[in-house]
Amino acid sequence: METFASFPEFHEYLQRNVIPLVADWPGQILPRKVITMQQQQSQNIQTGKIPECVSSFIPIMGPLHVSLNSRETVMMLFYDFFNLAYKSIFGKNKRLANKPRPWRINLLLQLMSDAWKNVAPYIEQKFDFSCSRDVEYLTLKSLLDDAIPLVLNVYATIFRSGDWDGYIEACVRIWCLFARFKRRNYNKAPLFFLSDVWYWESISHPILEILKKHLVSFSDYPVENYHSLIRRQTRETDTPEQLSRTARVINCLRHDNVFRDTFVSSTRYPYRKEDLI
Repeated sequence: METFASFPEFHEYLQRNVIPLVADWPGQILPRKVITMQQQQSQNIQTGKIPECVSSFIPIMGPLHVSLNSRETVMMLFYDFFNLAYKSIFGKNKRLANKPRPWRINLLLQLMSDAWKNVAPYIEQKFDFSCSRDVEYLTLKSLLDDAIPLVLNVYATIFRSGDWDGYIEACVRIWCLFARFKRRNYNKAPLFFLSDVWYWESISHPILEILKKHLVSFSDYPVENYHSLIRRQTRETDTPEQLSRTARVINCLRHDNVFRDTFVSSTRYPYRKEDLI
């Protein structure tokens, strides 16, 4: 925020416009604290401690972070179950890591979801009505019927399809999942977003229509993808100057495709498509 406020062009822009701040939990809670302090301590605005432009930032929950954290939460809470499934799929000598990587979590969740869809009708026929009160049966059925499909689809399917009503419903269900599993910090993040949405509905704020029409644009994926590229090409011991230089190089080379330039030959014809029509 201080960086934005230091540029006169941005400062002038923020006088008439707002900037959505789609981020993870720290990127949500810290700006909200600053905005709250600005509202509660008006004298800080006069002394210049808190820039006035901070109220032009609108923190919005990052859907990608919610999806990743929900998948990790489900995996870690039911680790023993997924470890047995992992061994049955990849071999008894294989053991699931204590903290699996995101791609492995996604793979295992997808395998379990697809397998359950195939065997669910036969499994349910094997159990009588008395099992409806069995805690273990209900917990496992809730995991396979509700939790796994929810964490797999909240971002990849619901959010990216632009389904606003479905996304709001998924956010409520995600919050219930985080609250039930007592997931630190993220048992509050969906509430922040839902509270803002319901407040905007009550006052008919124009940003709500923008969110409904352009939901897919409010994603934190581009930033996280860029961060992953930087982490892949840097070390923990790199200085801020080295990180900045690496980031600039990656940004300059993002449109270069060595594979395409090497193996794909570009041909220019003496006529254009418009000339043939």
